Amino acid sequence: MLYKLTYIFFFISLSFIAEANSSVNFSLIEQELDAKVPKILTLNQAPGVVVVFVDNKDIVKYKFYGFANIEKQQAFNKDTGFNVGSISKLLTSWGVMQLVDNGLVELDKPVNTYLKRWKIPKSHFDADKVSIRNILSHTSGLSLSGYDGWKTPIVLPNIVDSLNGKTNGSGKVELIANPDKEFSYSGGGYTVLQLLIEDVTGQSFEEYMQKSVFTPLEMNSSTFVVSKSVLEASATPYDNEGKVTSMVYFTAQAAAGLHTTPHDIAKFTMAILKNSSGSYNGSQILKSVLIDEMIKPVKGSGGRWSMSYVNDTFNGSRLLGFAGFNHGWIGLTRSIVDKNIGYVVLTNSNIEAVRDQVDRLILKTVLKIDESK
Repeated sequence: MLYKLTYIFFFISLSFIAEANSSVNFSLIEQELDAKVPKILTLNQAPGVVVVFVDNKDIVKYKFYGFANIEKQQAFNKDTGFNVGSISKLLTSWGVMQLVDNGLVELDKPVNTYLKRWKIPKSHFDADKVSIRNILSHTSGLSLSGYDGWKTPIVLPNIVDSLNGKTNGSGKVELIANPDKEFSYSGGGYTVLQLLIEDVTGQSFEEYMQKSVFTPLEMNSSTFVVSKSVLEASATPYDNEGKVTSMVYFTAQAAAGLHTTPHDIAKFTMAILKNSSGSYNGSQILKSVLIDEMIKPVKGSGGRWSMSYVNDTFNGSRLLGFAGFNHGWIGLTRSIVDKNIGYVVLTNSNIEAVRDQVDRLILKTVLKIDESK
């Protein structure tokens, strides 16, 4: 366990704007975090957490609590590397929608139309009804909810072998239900979209995402290829008992493989916020009308799931976000629509309570909820 002795938490605040141009009191949020997050970490015996706040113009504030590496007493910084698991899907959505924007694919055509190296196998269900739209929204009927990954990149299979079942026990991608009937989370579907991007553009998934999403959004330290140098700049991952755990690697990059930094994922979080002219910040890479369509809840998802973000409400306020979970890592990106602000929570452990408690603390403070009443 991490805390056999009394542990003194190290936390840093970096503030770039004294008060953002919104109705949100970031100073009050900071006070609440400073008072309560160290206790949250101690209670859950967790190594650390990073929180970043953004408004529609800039990164407002970084907050670093605990350590990137306990043994070395290594602090976090804005460029510390984190794996963010399924948040990868959210960025993939932006990449896929650019293909739509550029007229290279259509949302409602059979996805098999565009695939060259692999096709959705025949089954009792109609593969011609599997489209980009229903894959993005997890209503395609495709299998394989999530990937366990591999402990070394040396054994990573190619994407076709992965789709066919070489997934370290996670299974193969196949059509197991009628498309467009109900929500069923499918990480495997996003591996199909990864193949789609490569087959349509002739580029690797990494190359396409760098050019189409990362570079224009100033995400200069983000990657789907986790090299030795990327790991050296990253936090140390810990398991749900606070013990050091190994890194995991993915062929299924679109579903689970994004490695990023507090700075970069904060920049991405700004994309869904609206600027002073009423357009999305992300309209530099994707038309606002397509962003509107991308975030609209789909039928059969309980009003929550869209072709990208998860739609939630908290005390009457609309939230857009996505959470990610991999061995040793948990992340969250969230925006509060009516406040036009966003935030990121990144942890270097599998202790979910840290993310959940920090997230709720932020929402309660921003939305001025008094739970004592």
